[in-house]
Amino acid sequence: MSYTQSEVEQYRRDGFIAAHNVLSPLELTALKARTEDIGSGLIGFPEDYIQLEPRVTNGEIEMDPDEPRFTYVRKLWNLTKFDKVFQQYARHPGIISRVVSLLGPNVKLYLDQTLCKPAHYGSAKPPHQDSAYWTNIDPPDLVICWMALDDATEENGCMRFMPGSHKNGVVEHKHLEDFRVEDADFDYDNEVAVPLKAGSCTFHHSLVLHRTDPNTSAMSRRGLTVAYMSGDSKYVGPGEEPVFEYVAGTS
Repeated sequence: MSYTQSEVEQYRRDGFIAAHNVLSPLELTALKARTEDIGSGLIGFPEDYIQLEPRVTNGEIEMDPDEPRFTYVRKLWNLTKFDKVFQQYARHPGIISRVVSLLGPNVKLYLDQTLCKPAHYGSAKPPHQDSAYWTNIDPPDLVICWMALDDATEENGCMRFMPGSHKNGVVEHKHLEDFRVEDADFDYDNEVAVPLKAGSCTFHHSLVLHRTDPNTSAMSRRGLTVAYMSGDSKYVGPGEEPVFEYVAGTS
């Protein structure tokens, strides 16, 4: 399940690489059900880490009381901190073996997010680099596993990457409609869309520029991200250093 040397070289060149059929159908069903139960409030989980779609929170879209709340959820995060199912998922052998190929033998868990993109009105995510948000980790050299829990298509908002952009360091981001790079700094003509079947994923560098379109389809698009960092990475933020658990190797 590890990447070959040529695949590692492809990742280093482009800043991203796909892996297909990483999860079994049973694993996929369990994770989808768990996200729905957490997002709908059927399982105890901190409400601070459940975010609804902006058009719902601003009143543009009214929630149907007959629909589960998860229908309107934009993002869940800290699942690997508070939920045992996702703690186990973050250590999935098919994921960790590939991350080790890209980062080396000692790997720590940084954070997670589940980005849900509900059917018809799931919002876009403008071009950005993950490390522009994660300035407290040095060097900015994390690997993010983006797992498709639903089929990710060009219509419902699959990932889109700018190949090679991770080689340019952190570029300027501005607080516009989101924290993002300006359009002039993203090469839309040469971006690569990566549709995925459910249970497949991409691994991308935390400096590669990427984005997603809004979901204009009738099918939801859930993507589960877990960010991993090398055991050599250092916390350089304010205050006491958080405890980052090892998922491979040791310190």
